[in-house]
Amino acid sequence: MILSSEDFYHIRSAARDRGSVRGATHQFYRYPARFSPQFARAAIEAFSDEGDLVLDPFVGGGTTAVEALRARRKCLGTDINELAVFVSEVKSTILRESETSELRSWLPDFERVLKISRTHDTSPQWREKGYFRHLEGSETWRHRNIISAALSEIEKLGCSRLENFARCVVLRSAQLSLDGRRNLMSVSELRDKVSKHFVMMLDDMDLLREEIGDHRGIPTPTILKCNSNQLHEHETVTDAGAPKLIVTSPPYPGIHVLYHRWQVNGRRETPAPYWIANKLDGDGERYYTLGNRHEKELKTYFANLEAIFSSLAKISDHDTKIVQMVAFSEPDWQLPKYLEVMENAGLVEIGSQEADEDRIWRDVPNRKWHAERQSRKAGSREVVLFHRKAKRPTQLSDLPGRDHLGN
Repeated sequence: MILSSEDFYHIRSAARDRGSVRGATHQFYRYPARFSPQFARAAIEAFSDEGDLVLDPFVGGGTTAVEALRARRKCLGTDINELAVFVSEVKSTILRESETSELRSWLPDFERVLKISRTHDTSPQWREKGYFRHLEGSETWRHRNIISAALSEIEKLGCSRLENFARCVVLRSAQLSLDGRRNLMSVSELRDKVSKHFVMMLDDMDLLREEIGDHRGIPTPTILKCNSNQLHEHETVTDAGAPKLIVTSPPYPGIHVLYHRWQVNGRRETPAPYWIANKLDGDGERYYTLGNRHEKELKTYFANLEAIFSSLAKISDHDTKIVQMVAFSEPDWQLPKYLEVMENAGLVEIGSQEADEDRIWRDVPNRKWHAERQSRKAGSREVVLFHRKAKRPTQLSDLPGRDHLGN
């Protein structure tokens, strides 16, 4: 099976689009290593129709979920990271006009409580669990208190949909104020960010609702917290039937990306985003990246990857297209190994005989990998891979004119 040249060039153009992530609710949170909405939308348009099921087993920041919703597809997203599940759910849950109006009316009262001295009841339990790590210092305790005051007030909203939206506002604002900054924003700047982002995100939500129109006939994307190597055993997944399209971006082999921490004050890691989202941090870096990037031959990574794509093959049929965007720290050996894993999982690579290149490669604009010792050329290039489920080998009993005894 080959791709049409039209589909190949459409996806290539979208993959190489150097524009910033924008539109809909995509700017609600800067999830690490997210791929562009243009790429997700191009794959959705090329390989599915309205009402079809689209699956992303590494849903991350919810790009696929939002674009599937906008394209009027059913969507199922899964991730092992509770923070990813939270962000994806907020971004793909359309608030009613009455709900955004309620939040706009509530905003002035919310802004008034953003004070350093405000007391609250939620801090002790989170401090004991270590979620304030590196937020207790002389440069960060004021930011922590502002965030605590915000979360305490948000809990009074009494509606999980509204609370989660407001938490995401604080999450976005605190990330820009603290994460990876040489000089932290001042407390007044953090307050301003919260107010500014609250209004901007409400506007984005209103625009998304207007774009979709009567969304009652469009199912809200289902986002599950689960390990993707068990999808073939998950009732919600199997009940949904074979997806028409699987589009995703797995953790990249040999490349260090922090999916579960912010870095403050000189790369000091803090699990604070989980506190803000009211979620639990599952484990360390290796848990979220499928293995230790320093391990020889990345055996754990590739074993986990094979288990995941074997599970995906089991829930797919021969019409399911699988589209991935991947990067490698050492592509010369890791790409062939990656393709070998796909084959072992029961998948076969497909391409376009009419295209002027074998695969789609893209240079990643403004990508800041944490592992600077890796080759800049390798770490800043991604490739798009197309697969489908392999047909089983022909058996003797399948041949015409043969009965089950081969006579």
